[in-house]
Amino acid sequence: MSQSIRSAALAAAACTAMSGPALAQGDSGFLRGKGNLDVALSYSLDTYDEFWVGRTKVSMPMVGRIKRHTGSVYGAYGLTDDIDLTATLSFVSAESSGGAPTEDSFQDLTAALRWRALRHEVDGGAFSLVLSPGLKTPLTSYEDDAITAIGDGQTDIRLRVTGQYLWSNGMFLALETGYDIRTDDPKDEIPLHLTVGGTIGEDLTLTAFYSKIISTGGYDIGAGPFPGVKEEYDRVGAGAYYRFTRNFGISASGWTTLRGRNTGKATGFSIGGVLSF
Repeated sequence: MSQSIRSAALAAAACTAMSGPALAQGDSGFLRGKGNLDVALSYSLDTYDEFWVGRTKVSMPMVGRIKRHTGSVYGAYGLTDDIDLTATLSFVSAESSGGAPTEDSFQDLTAALRWRALRHEVDGGAFSLVLSPGLKTPLTSYEDDAITAIGDGQTDIRLRVTGQYLWSNGMFLALETGYDIRTDDPKDEIPLHLTVGGTIGEDLTLTAFYSKIISTGGYDIGAGPFPGVKEEYDRVGAGAYYRFTRNFGISASGWTTLRGRNTGKATGFSIGGVLSF
């Protein structure tokens, strides 16, 4: 693996760890390689004081400004050159200036097996197809029906696939989609995550992304308890990864919500460090 491609792969690992519950940035399609382990520690903050009830954007004094702090640990291990095992663990704290009680707890564990089922080299690059069955499940019985809820409190079975085109100079374009089976009140979802990135020199990798979540059903806020609402959004963001040594780098990213349904108009950022073994 060339230096520029390795840098892009590490940046993808870092940005995945940055996502947490607020960002949901997609998979970039890179694998770690047999015997390689990446571990990322991150902190993220997202805030909003406006939100959509249905598709109507509002603000309310009783809600005020919502802040969510998230600490995450992400790991990815290469079982083979074509199969990775990944896991993310998050602790989330949510607070409101409108007087709602602060909620903080370990949130969800997300794990996935990522298998590169296809790789086809062409002049100037290569196309890869990565299948990623996964599971998201709560670690604690946290509050899931409040303004300051830290998650939806239920298990998702994720059936996802990522198509990636990687140019020989280290530039890449990746699209992740699939179908998330939600096992409780929230209806199933279809994610769409588009990521483009590349490496400048040997050490700096820049990425930009667009994320869209499409819900297959549910009701608007006010028509039932929070976990069952139809939540959708479109978000854009950008990230950067700088590798100081072969085994350590730092990552930062930021994002904003363009439009949504029954969700906050959130803007946020993440910072973290990545260790590679």
